[in-house]
Amino acid sequence: MEIEYMRNIAFLTKEYGMGHKEIRELPYAIFLSYLKWARIFALEQTEEGRSALYKTKAIDKTEPDLARFRQLVNK
Repeated sequence: MEIEYMRNIAFLTKEYGMGHKEIRELPYAIFLSYLKWARIFALEQTEEGRSALYKTKAIDKTEPDLARFRQLVNK
């Protein structure tokens, strides 16, 4: 657990240019938000990452895409 936490701090330090102490003093919710968005931005840099994000967003979607459904049904 501690190793993963330190890895996340190192990642945020690199991505945002913040110091170790500054990151550790962030409220936990802010820390998680920074981590989430830094990971998303990193994934967006490659085609493979963009594909993975697209698939994840499709899985997380709660409302059906009715227009897409109609396109598939009417083929």
